[in-house]
Order: sequence, then structure tokens, then C-alpha cells
Amino acid sequence: MNKSQQTKQLIKNHYLADSRPLVVTFSGGKDSTTVLQLTMEVLQELKKENKIIKDTYIVSSDTLVEMPIIEEYLNNTLNKINQYCKQENLRVTTHLIKPKEEDSFFTLMIGRGYPAPNKWFRWCTDRLKIKPTTDFLSQLVDKHQSILMLLGVRIDESISRAISIKSRDLNYKGLSPHDQIPNAYVLSPIKDWSNAEVWTFLTECETLWGNHKLMMSLYDKGSSEADCNIALNPESPSCGKTRFGCWTCTVVDKDKSMDGMIKSGEEWMLPLWDYREKLLKYRNREDKRNSRRKNSQRGLGDFTLATREELLEDIFIIEKMSEFKNRDIELISDIELELIQKNWDRDGDIENSALKLAKKYKRLKNKSVENSEIENILSELNIDFSKELFKRIYEIEVNRKNLSNRVGILQDIESRVKNYSKGLFIEN
Repeated sequence: MNKSQQTKQLIKNHYLADSRPLVVTFSGGKDSTTVLQLTMEVLQELKKENKIIKDTYIVSSDTLVEMPIIEEYLNNTLNKINQYCKQENLRVTTHLIKPKEEDSFFTLMIGRGYPAPNKWFRWCTDRLKIKPTTDFLSQLVDKHQSILMLLGVRIDESISRAISIKSRDLNYKGLSPHDQIPNAYVLSPIKDWSNAEVWTFLTECETLWGNHKLMMSLYDKGSSEADCNIALNPESPSCGKTRFGCWTCTVVDKDKSMDGMIKSGEEWMLPLWDYREKLLKYRNREDKRNSRRKNSQRGLGDFTLATREELLEDIFIIEKMSEFKNRDIELISDIELELIQKNWDRDGDIENSALKLAKKYKRLKNKSVENSEIENILSELNIDFSKELFKRIYEIEVNRKNLSNRVGILQDIESRVKNYSKGLFIEN
């Protein structure tokens, strides 16, 4: 019995052992594809034996800022899998999990002003991926009392991955309890597979819902290497370490996968690369961030409203580029735009700036944009004043209105007025 047959027997034994459903986590990458392929082959065998006895869930995550080419691939693949499972009556359903709009990357960064993430303030991972997926899996546990998750993780991936896998406590069935979800258990069926064995299996197996050629080509492009199909050339360098993440990711200094994509013919994604580079640059610039944190202490705080407005307009400009229009790519949703405006209102924007920008670039086409209540009041005043100056003073008041200690607010306002009179907008 070869390795793939042994792994399939392991999955089959767990499938038949109890009533809890299988949950296959599927990212579209080579390891999760291998686990899904093996699981589907098992289900086909069980179907022939009249032993399809329970549900199987395929769960994928969409952070809403995936690279467009990866997002398209994942959506198309899930549709093909869904169609195949319905056709074969396999009691399998696919689920694409997304964060709530109020927790999305752009709502938090452009709306609330969160600075671009770094290794020490990695606010994105929990909001975009962990929380929505945990909530969905917890619902499955509530429905079925317990679930068995199949993960495509391998000891051969990296030293840290090997340490993580080996440190897990296993029960007598060889399962490890999930770290955060009670009554959820984890099986890593290909944990002992090598990188070469994964690629060999994917090359030689009979794909049930399509083929793996597009996935392999994405790995080729993402790694800037010539051949992921190491089964045909075992001596060639493997691109198995390619990682496809969010195109906005600033936790890493360089997005190697996007760089590889652009160098391999996907030049149309260059504006996304430039946008990410801007986020990296702006993250540590004092003139792009407030000089007070949310707790009123001096130090780099949130992105200023002016910075957020610039970053939002950049998104609209990218969407209007021909390559993005032709691919019908929308980087930010209407709901996110409305949430951004609500956050800007709370931070001192008195002009509905986000909504007006959206209308300028022909977004929110069916929504009328009214002047804000404060703007209407100001327009009725028969005095000579600057709306821009009022807006900047209002930012200070809004940002510090809930602070128990408001000592120094008058000095901040005075300093801002002086800066304005000099033609400067230096944050206090």
C-alpha cells in the first residue's frame, strides 16, 4: 500500500468511526488541494460501498483583500467542486467565509485609521481570518456537537511548522483538540508527506472536479521558478514554499509571491504593488499619522483623515484602470464605503468626503450624497471662516471628547490655528 492509499485509509477510518462531520479546510494551495483530493476519492469509494453516512464541509477563507488572480481561482474552483459534489450526490457543501464589513481591512484602515499592520501590531489576521472562520466552525459544533477538521499541514513545510505539529497533544485516536473551539478535533493526514510527494501525487492523480494545472501555474508565477511539477523533473527546485496572501500585506517587507506574479507576466497587478509600498512607507511617517494615540498619549497614532482620504482615492483610481475594469475587479464594496464615511464622521469629517469621492469616481451610483448637518449649519453662517480650518479643529475635539483628561486641548487647537495661518497642516 503506497502513501496515498495509506492516507486515504486513515481518512476513511475516521469517517466511519463516529457521526461527527468532516470539515476540510481548503485554501486552494497544493497541500489543502491534496487533502481535499484524497478526501473526495475516499467519498467516492464510500459511495460505491453505500456508506455515505454524514455531511462533509469544505471551508475556505476570503479576507476580501486576496490577490485578484487568486480570488478568481478560488471562487472558480469552489464552484466546480460544488457542481461535482451535487452531480455525484456526495453530501458535500462548500463555504467561503468572509469577515464582516465592519471588520474588513479597508473599513479598519481607511475608515478607522488603523496604521498598516506590522509584526507587532498585526490586527488584520484575527479580524479578517481567525474570527470569521472560528465563528463559522463554532456554529457547526453547535449543530453537530462535534466536528473533525482535516488540515493540509506538513512537518516538511518549515521548522516552525514541524515544532507546532509535534507539540500538539493527541488523543488515543490520533486527533488533537482545536486550540479555540471546544469539541472540534484536528487531523493532519499528510503531515508526514514530503514536498516532492505532494507534487508527485497532484501530477499523477485523476482530478475529480477539473484539473490542477492552473494551480501549478500560479505557483510557478508566484515563485518566479520554472517548474513546480517536480514529478517530471525531480532535480528541479521546488516552488512549494510559495505563499499567497493578502495583496495589502505589510507584515512582510516584500511580497515575494506578488513580485513573482508581476515578473511572470501579470504586470497589470503593478498598481496593487505600488499601493502596498505606499502603505509601508506611510506607516512610519509622522506627517501621515496623528501625533496622539487613542489613549491621548503622545506618539504615532491613527492615520490622519487627510491620509485616509488619499488612500481611498488611490483605490478608486486603481479600479478605473483599464486592466481592472476589463476584469470587473472591485477592490472595495459599497457597504465598506458607507462604513468608512460613518467612521470619518466620528473623526471630524464634516463634508461627507468619502461619499463625495465615491460619487466622483462613479461609485454608489444610486445613492444621493447630502451635505452633512454640520456643513449645512456652517454654510448658513454669514461670517468669513475657513471650512478646512474648522474641520481640522473639529478633528481635535472629536478625537479627545471622551478623554477624562482634556488638559492641553486648547493648546492643541491654538497650535493648529497657528500652523494653518502659516499654510501648514502639522499634526499636534
